[in-house]
Amino acid sequence: MNRNPFDVYAEDYDRWFITEGREVYTYEIRAVCGEMPRGKALEIGVGTGRFAAPLGVRYGLDPSLNALRLAGGRVDYRIVGRGEELPFKSETFSVVLLIVTVCFLEDVERTIKEVRRVLKRNGELLLGYVPRETRTGEEYIRKGMRGHRFYSVARFWSTSDLLSLLERYGFQKRGFRSVVRSGRGLKVVPWESRETVFSVLRVQKS
Repeated sequence: MNRNPFDVYAEDYDRWFITEGREVYTYEIRAVCGEMPRGKALEIGVGTGRFAAPLGVRYGLDPSLNALRLAGGRVDYRIVGRGEELPFKSETFSVVLLIVTVCFLEDVERTIKEVRRVLKRNGELLLGYVPRETRTGEEYIRKGMRGHRFYSVARFWSTSDLLSLLERYGFQKRGFRSVVRSGRGLKVVPWESRETVFSVLRVQKS
């Protein structure tokens, strides 16, 4: 049986944020912060806690025990589990985050149903992802086809497809930002283009 690559390569994944991925990560945090609501928050697919910590998210769930061990000191409450079957009572959280997680879910629709269940009335969901119809998305898809240890198990989404799916399950768009390449650097903008490297979609439970 194939093991979760985020479990096998947890340390390598965590190291990326302070090495070659440092600049992109900095802008990803800025983009998510710009859409982050207040309230009790859960991150599904919290990994090593690199997003939860600067965002002040205290609850993190992930199937990888090795990643959760590395999240010690970054996330107060670390739970082993999957988005498809959340171990929480209904209407527990004001905010749920899926940051660089939606493309690795086994069952996206079941996870969205579970997110809706655990969100309070008018609660909000934030998704951070690499859109498939961008240069970066296409590059990652090619790498996945060549057997990349992470991207080979990923399913990349377009923003329009994600939004259509979320609307089907009773969510409405409330905000959007993306990190785009601009000249030699990066910037956060309220739109998406071929040069987008990361997008943040905020939707509300209706």
